[in-house]
Amino acid sequence: MKLFPNSTQLRSIQGSSGFSKSLAVIAPILGILSGCAALPSAGPVSSEIQAASSERRTEPFDYHLIDLDDSVVSVLSAYQPNGLSKVFTGGKWAPKHIVGVGDTVSVVVWEQGNDRLFTPNGQAGGVELGPFMVNQSGAITIPYVGKVNARGKSVERLQEALQVALDRKATNPQVIVTLKQNASSLVTVNGAVKKPGQYPLDLSGKRLLDVVANAGGNASPATESYVSISRNGRQAKQLLSTVFQSNEENVYVRPGDRIFVTHDPQTFTAFGAVPKVGEYPIQASNVSLVEALGRIGGLDQNAANSQGLFVFRYEDPQVISQLKSEYAGASSGKVPVIYRLNMRDARSYFKGQLFSLRDKDVVYVSSAYGAELNKFIRILSGTLAIGKTASTF
Repeated sequence: MKLFPNSTQLRSIQGSSGFSKSLAVIAPILGILSGCAALPSAGPVSSEIQAASSERRTEPFDYHLIDLDDSVVSVLSAYQPNGLSKVFTGGKWAPKHIVGVGDTVSVVVWEQGNDRLFTPNGQAGGVELGPFMVNQSGAITIPYVGKVNARGKSVERLQEALQVALDRKATNPQVIVTLKQNASSLVTVNGAVKKPGQYPLDLSGKRLLDVVANAGGNASPATESYVSISRNGRQAKQLLSTVFQSNEENVYVRPGDRIFVTHDPQTFTAFGAVPKVGEYPIQASNVSLVEALGRIGGLDQNAANSQGLFVFRYEDPQVISQLKSEYAGASSGKVPVIYRLNMRDARSYFKGQLFSLRDKDVVYVSSAYGAELNKFIRILSGTLAIGKTASTF
């Protein structure tokens, strides 16, 4: 693309009346603006993006340029990034009633016959001993029995141990042990919740949202909050609104889990030939590309290339392997990808409705070639005006 006059045209202009002094001002600028690349621009044009893609170059930071067609949209719609359920696999966790330090147990003894140890003769029912808290050494102290090791035993095993110990003391005893307070099976909840702290798990088990609710619930909107779980060196996080919507992501928690809720609003950034360049909140669980364009005011009618709408994103390698059969998967981390959409094609608006933006996506609209020409004309016009003013002195 060449926007500048040749030497013959310059001589013709120079011969014209009133332009001699103007050319003295224009000539240095023409020497600097020797091509379109010297013109001010909001970013690369479509051809430059395509020329630097992995299909054209072999540098380590190659990115993949992928056109948004029906198959691409289908793969992206079906793909679910690694969340909580893929890291913390398994179905419902039924806690074993294991007694630990700090737990409180209740012991009820029933006796039959005369000469009862705990209940008077003729009195029906059992008598409750305790409740007893498991001390630091892991034991409880039972009247007429003494210290009994409770730590690490299930409720059933502890009940059997007390039954054996009381057989020689009471009259035909029947022992029932109940775990009153499960203080040893705790999870820790911190971050953007109303009541951070440690919370015991019910014997029936609890899901993630149950524990967050016990901590007073999330202090920020669910669409702007992430929840993470740390367990035995493994960690995963998920958008809290996704956990609300997906039963699979609402995983069962286990003793010792650390749950952290963070306030981290999802955003996308718009650059290029758009009316409103800037960072925008997503503010919803699912925002399509078309909806995002509506928020930023669409394309700049005076500068945008309607065939050059791009979305910059770091994508999971699993997605790239589905989109590009030749992808070797050499990268162990995220893969830089640019998705391209031709907004001049009416069908693209349907594809844009199915393409969901993700946190930290960059939406870029390249400038049309005509816009670069208009920039040069404005520069040239301003320069001629300066030269005309200078000729009056």
